[in-house]
Amino acid sequence: MNILMTICGRAGSKGLKGKNLMTFNGHPLIHYTLSAIDLFKKVVDVDIDVALNTDSEELKDMIHNYPEILMVERKAEFATDTASKISVIKDSYLECKRIRQKEYDYVIDLDLTSPLRTVSDILRLLERKISQPELDVVFSVVPSRRNPFFNMVKEEGNYVTLVNNSSFTARQQAPSIYDMNASMYLYDTTFLDNKEAIFDGVCGIIEMKDYLILDIDSEEDFEWMSYLYERFLLEDEGLNEIRNNIGDWAKNS
Repeated sequence: MNILMTICGRAGSKGLKGKNLMTFNGHPLIHYTLSAIDLFKKVVDVDIDVALNTDSEELKDMIHNYPEILMVERKAEFATDTASKISVIKDSYLECKRIRQKEYDYVIDLDLTSPLRTVSDILRLLERKISQPELDVVFSVVPSRRNPFFNMVKEEGNYVTLVNNSSFTARQQAPSIYDMNASMYLYDTTFLDNKEAIFDGVCGIIEMKDYLILDIDSEEDFEWMSYLYERFLLEDEGLNEIRNNIGDWAKNS
């Protein structure tokens, strides 16, 4: 089995300027993702390549001592505010396939601005795909705090109605609803070769611990994540493992 693991971070960001370059709990954000990949590589018996897709020289400099990482230059058409993430991942896959002259079975993308993940999360992502080979995409979710069949409403003129009309009297009766937390995606490369959007394929999920769905898109997000991370470290061995594994390559970057 050949797996490509991708990290994508462009130079510009409208939500929070320079968010991909931020230091979090003493280390650049990207170091947490690379540390998770290092630990993942130690517990799976598969061939893994790692690629960074970016147009940021500063981001490249942060990991210039990281061993054997493929640098994929972000193309201009994929560096806009409207470019889809899957288009960047697909381009990374095709470029690495060309550079390495090899076929990949899966591409696993780890979001740079979602450092609150554990190695067991990545393992479960892969295990879900292996247990259900028919899945084209597997991605991470957390349980939603609101349910459109029970306690979410929309405005219609001067009144409000349920988002989805139903007769459920308790949330427990309603279908299970999840939020896509944008932390991890696994793609079957046959799907990437032929499709352009996630829900063009057969999708599966793995449920992650809900870290308040913290994804850095604003200064407030970053402040909350920094504050809560210290508390999460007290009770989450997986997060500690990743932070403590940040290696010599990081110290010298």
